[in-house]
Amino acid sequence: MMKNEHTLLTLAGVFTLGLVAYVELGRLSGSPYILWSMLGYMFFLLCFLPISTGYSHKFPPYFSQGLLTGQILVALVSLLVNQGPVAPVLLVVWAGQLPDFFSRRLAFIQVAISALCFYAIMLFCWTDASPIISSLVYLGFQLFALSSSFVRVSERNARQRVEQLNQQLQATRILLAQSSRQEERMRIARDLHDVLGHQLTALNLQLEILQHKVPDELQNAVQQSKGLAKELLENIRQVVRDQRNLLSLDIRQAVQALVVHIPQIEIQIEGELQLDAMQLAEQIVLCIQEGISNALRHGQATRINLTLEQQSNSIQIFLDDNGRGLVAGSGSGSGSGNGTGLQGMRERLAAYGGLVELSVLTQGCRLAILFNLETSVGSPKSAQPPGSA
Repeated sequence: MMKNEHTLLTLAGVFTLGLVAYVELGRLSGSPYILWSMLGYMFFLLCFLPISTGYSHKFPPYFSQGLLTGQILVALVSLLVNQGPVAPVLLVVWAGQLPDFFSRRLAFIQVAISALCFYAIMLFCWTDASPIISSLVYLGFQLFALSSSFVRVSERNARQRVEQLNQQLQATRILLAQSSRQEERMRIARDLHDVLGHQLTALNLQLEILQHKVPDELQNAVQQSKGLAKELLENIRQVVRDQRNLLSLDIRQAVQALVVHIPQIEIQIEGELQLDAMQLAEQIVLCIQEGISNALRHGQATRINLTLEQQSNSIQIFLDDNGRGLVAGSGSGSGSGNGTGLQGMRERLAAYGGLVELSVLTQGCRLAILFNLETSVGSPKSAQPPGSA
Protein backbone atom coordinates (compact mmCIF):
# COMPACT_ATOMS: atom_id res chain seq x y z
CA MET A 1 0.00 0.00 0.00
CA MET A 2 2.79 2.41 0.91
CA LYS A 3 4.70 1.58 -2.28
CA ASN A 4 1.59 2.23 -4.38
CA GLU A 5 1.10 5.55 -2.61
CA HIS A 6 4.67 6.63 -3.35
CA THR A 7 4.42 5.47 -6.95
CA LEU A 8 1.24 7.44 -7.62
CA LEU A 9 2.66 10.56 -5.97
CA THR A 10 5.88 10.29 -7.98
CA LEU A 11 4.12 9.76 -11.30
CA ALA A 12 1.67 12.61 -10.70
CA GLY A 13 4.42 15.00 -9.64
CA VAL A 14 6.77 14.14 -12.49
CA PHE A 15 3.94 14.40 -15.03
CA THR A 16 2.83 17.80 -13.71
CA LEU A 17 6.39 19.12 -13.50
CA GLY A 18 7.10 17.89 -17.03
CA LEU A 19 4.06 19.70 -18.42
CA VAL A 20 4.98 22.93 -16.61
CA ALA A 21 8.57 22.74 -17.85
CA TYR A 22 7.42 21.98 -21.41
CA VAL A 23 5.09 24.98 -21.51
CA GLU A 24 7.45 27.42 -19.81
CA LEU A 25 10.60 26.42 -21.65
CA GLY A 26 8.73 26.52 -24.95
CA ARG A 27 7.58 30.03 -24.14
CA LEU A 28 11.14 31.06 -23.23
CA SER A 29 12.65 29.75 -26.47
CA GLY A 30 15.43 32.12 -27.45
CA SER A 31 15.41 33.86 -24.07
CA PRO A 32 18.70 34.21 -22.12
CA TYR A 33 16.91 32.72 -19.11
CA ILE A 34 16.09 29.39 -20.74
CA LEU A 35 19.26 27.62 -19.51
CA TRP A 36 18.77 28.81 -15.96
CA SER A 37 15.11 27.80 -16.13
CA MET A 38 16.05 24.31 -17.27
CA LEU A 39 18.51 24.00 -14.38
CA GLY A 40 15.86 25.27 -11.99
CA TYR A 41 13.30 22.68 -13.08
CA MET A 42 15.90 19.94 -12.87
CA PHE A 43 16.81 21.06 -9.36
CA PHE A 44 13.12 21.10 -8.40
CA LEU A 45 12.78 17.54 -9.73
CA LEU A 46 15.85 16.39 -7.79
CA CYS A 47 14.36 17.84 -4.61
CA PHE A 48 10.95 16.31 -5.34
CA LEU A 49 11.92 12.71 -6.14
CA PRO A 50 13.47 11.75 -2.76
CA ILE A 51 10.28 12.92 -1.02
CA SER A 52 7.77 11.38 -3.41
CA THR A 53 9.53 8.01 -3.46
CA GLY A 54 9.86 7.92 0.34
CA TYR A 55 13.66 7.77 0.17
CA SER A 56 14.03 10.94 2.24
CA HIS A 57 12.34 9.20 5.20
CA LYS A 58 15.55 7.25 5.72
CA PHE A 59 17.21 10.46 6.86
CA PRO A 60 16.44 12.91 9.69
CA PRO A 61 13.40 15.19 9.15
CA TYR A 62 15.52 18.25 8.47
CA PHE A 63 16.78 16.58 5.28
CA SER A 64 13.26 16.47 3.82
CA GLN A 65 12.54 19.96 5.12
CA GLY A 66 15.65 21.18 3.32
CA LEU A 67 14.42 19.59 0.09
CA LEU A 68 11.09 21.39 0.47
CA THR A 69 12.92 24.66 1.08
CA GLY A 70 14.86 24.11 -2.15
CA GLN A 71 11.62 23.52 -4.03
CA ILE A 72 9.92 26.69 -2.83
CA LEU A 73 13.01 28.78 -3.58
CA VAL A 74 13.15 27.43 -7.15
CA ALA A 75 9.43 28.08 -7.57
CA LEU A 76 9.65 31.69 -6.33
CA VAL A 77 12.76 32.46 -8.41
CA SER A 78 11.04 30.98 -11.45
CA LEU A 79 8.03 33.23 -10.82
CA LEU A 80 10.33 36.20 -10.34
CA VAL A 81 12.28 35.66 -13.57
CA ASN A 82 9.60 34.15 -15.81
CA GLN A 83 6.16 35.65 -15.92
CA GLY A 84 4.68 32.35 -17.06
CA PRO A 85 1.00 31.46 -16.73
CA VAL A 86 1.57 27.88 -15.47
CA ALA A 87 4.73 28.37 -13.39
CA PRO A 88 2.67 28.90 -10.18
CA VAL A 89 1.66 25.23 -10.44
CA LEU A 90 5.01 24.52 -8.76
CA LEU A 91 3.59 26.13 -5.62
CA VAL A 92 0.72 23.65 -5.68
CA VAL A 93 3.08 20.67 -6.11
CA TRP A 94 5.18 21.97 -3.22
CA ALA A 95 2.16 22.49 -0.95
CA GLY A 96 0.98 18.92 -1.47
CA GLN A 97 4.16 17.58 0.17
CA LEU A 98 4.04 19.61 3.37
CA PRO A 99 1.68 17.42 5.47
CA ASP A 100 4.24 14.60 5.61
CA PHE A 101 6.72 16.76 7.51
CA PHE A 102 4.87 19.62 9.19
CA SER A 103 1.92 20.06 11.48
CA ARG A 104 -1.31 21.46 10.11
CA ARG A 105 -0.64 24.88 11.60
CA LEU A 106 2.92 25.19 10.26
CA ALA A 107 1.89 23.93 6.84
CA PHE A 108 -0.90 26.51 6.48
CA ILE A 109 1.44 29.29 7.64
CA GLN A 110 3.99 28.34 4.98
CA VAL A 111 1.32 28.23 2.29
CA ALA A 112 0.07 31.67 3.35
CA ILE A 113 3.61 33.09 3.22
CA SER A 114 4.19 31.59 -0.24
CA ALA A 115 0.92 33.14 -1.44
CA LEU A 116 2.00 36.56 -0.12
CA CYS A 117 5.37 36.19 -1.86
CA PHE A 118 3.60 35.29 -5.09
CA TYR A 119 1.34 38.32 -4.73
CA ALA A 120 4.34 40.60 -4.13
CA ILE A 121 6.15 39.19 -7.19
CA MET A 122 3.15 39.79 -9.43
CA LEU A 123 2.55 43.24 -7.96
CA PHE A 124 6.09 44.54 -8.50
CA CYS A 125 7.53 42.42 -11.30
CA TRP A 126 4.74 41.19 -13.53
CA THR A 127 2.89 43.13 -16.19
CA ASP A 128 -0.64 42.49 -17.42
CA ALA A 129 -1.49 40.57 -14.26
CA SER A 130 -4.21 40.72 -11.64
CA PRO A 131 -2.18 40.13 -8.47
CA ILE A 132 -5.08 39.74 -6.08
CA ILE A 133 -7.19 37.43 -8.25
CA SER A 134 -4.27 35.29 -9.43
CA SER A 135 -2.74 34.90 -5.97
CA LEU A 136 -6.12 33.99 -4.48
CA VAL A 137 -6.80 31.45 -7.23
CA TYR A 138 -3.49 29.69 -6.72
CA LEU A 139 -3.87 29.98 -2.96
CA GLY A 140 -7.10 28.03 -3.35
CA PHE A 141 -5.26 25.38 -5.38
CA GLN A 142 -2.56 25.20 -2.73
CA LEU A 143 -5.07 24.84 0.07
CA PHE A 144 -6.90 22.13 -1.86
CA ALA A 145 -3.65 20.21 -2.41
CA LEU A 146 -2.70 20.72 1.23
CA SER A 147 -6.05 19.53 2.55
CA SER A 148 -6.04 16.50 0.25
CA SER A 149 -2.57 15.57 1.45
CA PHE A 150 -3.61 15.91 5.08
CA VAL A 151 -6.47 13.50 4.37
CA ARG A 152 -4.00 11.12 2.75
CA VAL A 153 -1.66 11.31 5.74
CA SER A 154 -4.58 10.82 8.17
CA GLU A 155 -5.75 7.75 6.28
CA ARG A 156 -2.22 6.35 6.26
CA ASN A 157 -1.88 6.91 10.01
CA ALA A 158 -5.30 5.33 10.55
CA ARG A 159 -4.22 2.26 8.58
CA GLN A 160 -1.08 2.02 10.65
CA ARG A 161 -3.09 2.26 13.88
CA VAL A 162 -5.50 -0.42 12.67
CA GLU A 163 -2.60 -2.68 11.73
CA GLN A 164 -0.99 -2.04 15.10
CA LEU A 165 -4.21 -2.83 16.95
CA ASN A 166 -4.66 -5.98 14.87
CA GLN A 167 -1.14 -7.06 15.77
CA GLN A 168 -1.87 -6.40 19.43
CA LEU A 169 -5.05 -8.46 19.12
CA GLN A 170 -3.16 -11.37 17.56
CA ALA A 171 -0.47 -11.23 20.26
CA THR A 172 -3.06 -11.01 23.04
CA ARG A 173 -5.01 -13.90 21.55
CA ILE A 174 -1.88 -16.05 21.62
CA LEU A 175 -1.23 -15.11 25.25
CA LEU A 176 -4.87 -15.83 26.14
CA ALA A 177 -4.67 -19.22 24.43
CA GLN A 178 -1.56 -20.01 26.43
CA SER A 179 -3.26 -18.75 29.59
CA SER A 180 -6.28 -20.99 28.90
CA ARG A 181 -4.00 -24.00 28.50
CA GLN A 182 -2.26 -22.92 31.68
CA GLU A 183 -5.53 -22.86 33.61
CA GLU A 184 -6.56 -26.24 32.21
CA ARG A 185 -3.25 -27.80 33.20
CA MET A 186 -3.60 -26.22 36.62
CA ARG A 187 -7.05 -27.78 37.03
CA ILE A 188 -5.83 -31.21 35.93
CA ALA A 189 -2.80 -30.99 38.22
CA ARG A 190 -4.99 -29.93 41.15
CA ASP A 191 -7.45 -32.78 40.52
CA LEU A 192 -4.64 -35.32 40.33
CA HIS A 193 -3.15 -33.98 43.53
CA ASP A 194 -6.37 -33.62 45.49
CA VAL A 195 -8.35 -36.69 44.33
CA LEU A 196 -5.91 -39.43 43.34
CA GLY A 197 -3.27 -38.29 45.81
CA HIS A 198 -5.76 -38.36 48.68
CA GLN A 199 -7.12 -41.79 47.72
CA LEU A 200 -3.66 -43.30 47.31
CA THR A 201 -2.65 -41.94 50.69
CA ALA A 202 -5.73 -43.55 52.19
CA LEU A 203 -4.90 -46.80 50.37
CA ASN A 204 -1.42 -46.80 51.88
CA LEU A 205 -2.89 -46.42 55.37
CA GLN A 206 -5.29 -49.30 54.77
CA LEU A 207 -2.46 -51.52 53.54
CA GLU A 208 -0.43 -50.58 56.60
CA ILE A 209 -3.27 -51.71 58.85
CA LEU A 210 -3.83 -54.82 56.75
CA GLN A 211 -0.16 -55.77 57.02
CA HIS A 212 -0.57 -56.26 60.78
CA LYS A 213 -3.62 -58.53 60.42
CA VAL A 214 -2.89 -60.89 57.56
CA PRO A 215 -1.11 -64.24 58.01
CA ASP A 216 2.63 -64.46 57.46
CA GLU A 217 2.25 -66.10 54.03
CA LEU A 218 0.43 -62.96 52.77
CA GLN A 219 2.86 -60.43 54.23
CA ASN A 220 5.01 -60.40 51.06
CA ALA A 221 2.00 -59.67 48.82
CA VAL A 222 0.78 -56.87 51.08
CA GLN A 223 4.29 -55.39 51.17
CA GLN A 224 4.46 -55.41 47.36
CA SER A 225 1.04 -53.72 47.21
CA LYS A 226 2.26 -51.02 49.60
CA GLY A 227 5.33 -50.45 47.44
CA LEU A 228 3.25 -50.17 44.28
CA ALA A 229 0.86 -47.71 45.95
CA LYS A 230 3.72 -45.54 47.20
CA GLU A 231 5.40 -45.63 43.78
CA LEU A 232 2.13 -44.67 42.11
CA LEU A 233 1.65 -41.79 44.56
CA GLU A 234 5.16 -40.53 43.91
CA ASN A 235 4.63 -40.77 40.14
CA ILE A 236 1.41 -38.73 40.40
CA ARG A 237 3.18 -36.10 42.49
CA GLN A 238 5.98 -35.95 39.92
CA VAL A 239 3.45 -35.49 37.10
CA VAL A 240 1.79 -32.66 39.08
CA ARG A 241 5.16 -30.98 39.61
CA ASP A 242 6.04 -31.32 35.93
CA GLN A 243 2.69 -29.86 34.87
CA ARG A 244 3.14 -26.87 37.14
CA ASN A 245 6.66 -26.30 35.85
CA LEU A 246 5.15 -26.02 32.35
CA LEU A 247 2.60 -23.44 33.49
CA SER A 248 4.25 -20.40 31.92
CA LEU A 249 3.61 -18.01 29.05
CA ASP A 250 6.03 -17.93 26.14
CA ILE A 251 6.04 -14.39 24.73
CA ARG A 252 8.19 -15.44 21.78
CA GLN A 253 5.08 -16.58 19.89
CA ALA A 254 3.28 -13.34 20.73
CA VAL A 255 6.20 -11.24 19.45
CA GLN A 256 6.31 -13.24 16.23
CA ALA A 257 2.63 -12.43 15.73
CA LEU A 258 3.47 -8.73 16.02
CA VAL A 259 5.93 -8.73 13.13
CA VAL A 260 4.35 -11.22 10.72
CA HIS A 261 2.69 -8.37 8.78
CA ILE A 262 5.75 -6.09 8.69
CA PRO A 263 7.64 -7.25 5.60
CA GLN A 264 9.85 -4.17 5.40
CA ILE A 265 11.81 -5.13 8.50
CA GLU A 266 13.78 -8.25 9.39
CA ILE A 267 13.53 -9.37 13.01
CA GLN A 268 15.69 -12.01 14.65
CA ILE A 269 14.64 -13.34 18.07
CA GLU A 270 17.18 -14.97 20.36
CA GLY A 271 16.49 -16.64 23.68
CA GLU A 272 13.25 -17.41 25.44
CA LEU A 273 11.18 -15.81 28.17
CA GLN A 274 8.80 -17.83 30.32
CA LEU A 275 6.36 -15.80 32.42
CA ASP A 276 3.65 -16.83 34.86
CA ALA A 277 1.73 -13.53 35.01
CA MET A 278 -0.59 -12.87 32.06
CA GLN A 279 -0.77 -9.10 32.68
CA LEU A 280 3.00 -8.72 32.87
CA ALA A 281 3.47 -10.75 29.68
CA GLU A 282 0.95 -8.56 27.86
CA GLN A 283 2.63 -5.33 28.99
CA ILE A 284 6.06 -6.60 27.91
CA VAL A 285 4.71 -7.56 24.49
CA LEU A 286 3.14 -4.11 24.08
CA CYS A 287 6.44 -2.45 25.02
CA ILE A 288 8.29 -4.59 22.49
CA GLN A 289 5.73 -3.59 19.87
CA GLU A 290 6.25 0.08 20.72
CA GLY A 291 10.02 -0.39 20.40
CA ILE A 292 9.67 -2.08 17.00
CA SER A 293 7.27 0.63 15.82
CA ASN A 294 9.64 3.41 16.90
CA ALA A 295 12.64 1.73 15.26
CA LEU A 296 10.70 1.41 12.01
CA ARG A 297 8.92 4.78 12.02
CA HIS A 298 11.54 7.09 13.53
CA GLY A 299 14.79 5.20 13.04
CA GLN A 300 13.96 3.83 9.56
CA ALA A 301 15.48 0.53 10.67
CA THR A 302 15.52 -2.49 8.37
CA ARG A 303 16.77 -5.07 10.86
CA ILE A 304 16.07 -5.67 14.55
CA ASN A 305 17.66 -8.16 16.92
CA LEU A 306 15.49 -9.05 19.90
CA THR A 307 17.32 -10.77 22.75
CA LEU A 308 15.39 -12.39 25.60
CA GLU A 309 17.37 -13.30 28.71
CA GLN A 310 15.91 -14.79 31.89
CA GLN A 311 17.80 -15.74 35.01
CA SER A 312 16.72 -16.79 38.47
CA ASN A 313 16.35 -13.22 39.72
CA SER A 314 16.27 -11.01 36.62
CA ILE A 315 14.80 -10.52 33.16
CA GLN A 316 16.63 -8.61 30.43
CA ILE A 317 15.14 -7.74 27.04
CA PHE A 318 17.26 -5.97 24.42
CA LEU A 319 15.88 -4.55 21.19
CA ASP A 320 18.77 -3.56 18.88
CA ASP A 321 18.08 -1.89 15.53
CA ASN A 322 20.24 -0.71 12.63
CA GLY A 323 18.40 2.60 12.21
CA ARG A 324 19.71 6.14 12.15
CA GLY A 325 19.93 6.49 15.94
CA LEU A 326 18.22 9.00 18.17
CA VAL A 327 16.34 11.69 16.27
CA ALA A 328 15.30 14.88 18.01
CA GLY A 329 11.55 15.33 18.12
CA SER A 330 10.79 11.80 17.03
CA GLY A 331 8.85 11.06 20.18
CA SER A 332 10.69 7.79 20.66
CA GLY A 333 12.99 9.19 23.24
CA SER A 334 16.06 11.26 23.64
CA GLY A 335 19.14 11.36 25.69
CA SER A 336 17.21 12.87 28.54
CA GLY A 337 14.72 10.04 28.45
CA ASN A 338 11.70 12.32 28.11
CA GLY A 339 10.31 10.92 24.86
CA THR A 340 6.62 10.05 24.84
CA GLY A 341 7.35 6.52 23.63
CA LEU A 342 9.73 5.79 26.50
CA GLN A 343 7.42 7.47 28.97
CA GLY A 344 4.55 5.25 27.87
CA MET A 345 6.68 2.12 28.31
CA ARG A 346 7.77 3.21 31.77
CA GLU A 347 4.18 3.83 32.77
CA ARG A 348 3.20 0.36 31.55
CA LEU A 349 5.92 -1.35 33.57
CA ALA A 350 5.89 0.90 36.64
CA ALA A 351 3.63 -1.48 38.60
CA TYR A 352 6.06 -4.33 38.00
CA GLY A 353 9.23 -2.45 38.88
CA GLY A 354 10.51 -2.61 35.31
CA LEU A 355 13.13 -0.22 33.93
CA VAL A 356 13.27 1.04 30.33
CA GLU A 357 16.45 2.53 28.90
CA LEU A 358 17.36 3.78 25.41
CA SER A 359 20.99 4.01 24.34
CA VAL A 360 22.90 4.68 21.13
CA LEU A 361 24.80 1.92 19.36
CA THR A 362 27.47 2.26 16.69
CA GLN A 363 24.60 1.99 14.24
CA GLY A 364 21.09 2.40 15.53
CA CYS A 365 19.75 2.20 19.08
CA ARG A 366 19.26 -0.28 21.89
CA LEU A 367 16.03 -0.42 23.86
CA ALA A 368 16.57 -2.27 27.14
CA ILE A 369 13.74 -3.55 29.36
CA LEU A 370 15.03 -4.75 32.73
CA PHE A 371 13.38 -6.48 35.71
CA ASN A 372 14.77 -7.41 39.09
CA LEU A 373 12.52 -10.26 40.19
CA GLU A 374 13.60 -9.98 43.81
CA THR A 375 12.12 -6.48 44.12
CA SER A 376 9.58 -6.31 41.27
CA VAL A 377 5.93 -5.91 42.17
CA GLY A 378 3.74 -8.44 40.36
CA SER A 379 6.80 -10.05 38.81
CA PRO A 380 6.77 -13.59 37.45
CA LYS A 381 8.53 -14.76 40.60
CA SER A 382 5.77 -13.47 42.83
CA ALA A 383 3.01 -14.92 40.65
CA GLN A 384 3.27 -18.51 41.85
CA PRO A 385 0.45 -20.92 40.96
CA PRO A 386 -1.83 -21.83 43.83
CA GLY A 387 -1.89 -25.20 45.45
CA SER A 388 1.79 -26.06 45.14
CA ALA A 389 2.43 -29.74 45.69
